Amino acid sequence: MSSILMAARLTATHARGLSGRMIARQFSGPIIGGTRGWRNDTPKGSRTEVFVYSRDSDITWPDEKLGVLGTTDPKFRLPGNTGINLTGYFPETENPKSVVVNSTLDIITAPTTKESQVHALYNANDFIKYSEGSEDDIFADLLDDFPPLIDMENVDIAIHDAPLLLRKDMQSLFPGKNIESGTFTALTYSQKTENDMSKWSDQVDEEREMKMEKFVQVAKEICGRLKEEGFWADFIDPCSGTPYYGNHTNSTMFETDEKFRSLGFQIEDLGCCKVILHPVYGKNVFVGCILTNASKTSIVFEEIFEDMLYWGEDDSSV
Repeated sequence: MSSILMAARLTATHARGLSGRMIARQFSGPIIGGTRGWRNDTPKGSRTEVFVYSRDSDITWPDEKLGVLGTTDPKFRLPGNTGINLTGYFPETENPKSVVVNSTLDIITAPTTKESQVHALYNANDFIKYSEGSEDDIFADLLDDFPPLIDMENVDIAIHDAPLLLRKDMQSLFPGKNIESGTFTALTYSQKTENDMSKWSDQVDEEREMKMEKFVQVAKEICGRLKEEGFWADFIDPCSGTPYYGNHTNSTMFETDEKFRSLGFQIEDLGCCKVILHPVYGKNVFVGCILTNASKTSIVFEEIFEDMLYWGEDDSSV
């Protein structure tokens, strides 16, 4: 049935008519559900109230247990009185259809790191090429001279042609490179210390740490210059005794290694430990080693040490 007709005919007595009108008002009141689904079709002037119920009304029962207390919001039709946000934004706009949702993944549209770098380089090239006077802005921060390395006093850097025996002993340090044939040069970095390095104290330990950091800084500068000229270069990390740039190996070359005998140093065995001796500084010295395939007579060494302002008259040391 599309509708249910409900009628209540009251008697003509005043008392019973008054009681009937009170019942009718209670029936159409908010206790029963108000006008939700019910329509008053009582003819004008009639003493009989007629109410019609329509199943096609907007009344819904999302939760059977809650009944009339349940929500009737059409945006929350899913179980648990939940809904779907069609816009992708929070809070949802009043008119979701007016919002264009971009379903394309950002990884497809966003430029990669390489593309961003290439774009920046192209822009820089166009700026330099087509902007008059741009060179003054681009090269304003460049230095005219190589900056001198600080704390280079009492530093002796000697260049040695590595003998064949030393090459064989050091081959295990560079397993991926054939150093037994071709040019192989070793640079020894010797810096005088205030403390005797054969002893141990907090002052000796702190000074050694400072000298190690300084050597790593200088070795990076020298290796960088050699690599810019097309040579291979590496140095022995004083902390691990292995090549700094090369692959890690089980072979090591620490400061008191016997290999330094081939480079002009003495290794003294004190029983409890060993100590390296410099021809001039004695035991008050920190020693590091830099290796390259550049020839000892290569002009690149002269240019490097001239920039460092410590190139001496002797062709083998600075």
